[in-house]
Amino acid sequence: MIYEPLDGQERLLDILQNYFHNATTYYPDATDVGSTTYFSRVGINFIRKSAIAVSEVKPISPLFSRHINLLQSLASGLRDISDDPEAGPSPDYLFFVSLAYVQWLLLHKSDTITTETGRDLILAILQYRERVIPRKDIEDGFYNSYGWVFDDDWPDFVHRARKLGIVVPSPDEELPAGLSPLKYAENQEADHPVGDAVISVLHDHDVSIPLRSSSQTDDG
Repeated sequence: MIYEPLDGQERLLDILQNYFHNATTYYPDATDVGSTTYFSRVGINFIRKSAIAVSEVKPISPLFSRHINLLQSLASGLRDISDDPEAGPSPDYLFFVSLAYVQWLLLHKSDTITTETGRDLILAILQYRERVIPRKDIEDGFYNSYGWVFDDDWPDFVHRARKLGIVVPSPDEELPAGLSPLKYAENQEADHPVGDAVISVLHDHDVSIPLRSSSQTDDG
């Protein structure tokens, strides 16, 4: 049977929704690296190819709002972490897969990532890294399986977010009543614009590294 593109995209969104739902409660250990689909080159390739395919969904498509809902659920999952160490581990795996997914959405100019919901997901990723230092074994397992270096890709992500006017409010800054973190960040960026020459990156990095183009290799 041959499916029309809309049918294929709908099925893909179903799969993505299930994938990210499971990622929210997946807490891998070192033995999982390369031994499960979720934590392997296969899994990362799935994220990349899915982002490329979903980037074809345009605002006029009935599936556009479904993708928006998916991005919203990712932002909620990243923010749903407790300060109580007894509450359980943080969703570090969700952080890494969300970061990779959004990187490719940005690279392929997905219309959804520039919506308020998409921008809020970018902010949620930045806030997660500001609040939590993800486990090093998960970082190494995730990135080494694909030949990446997190310390290269993270500054680039922060740079791209900053170019969109998305920055993390300082911890000592109180949000005005009724103002969302995203709107507050946008207002702060408008009041204090930062040029491309100097990029203030989280955790004392001041670099900007171009995101790898998918044209370099079939996997990258």
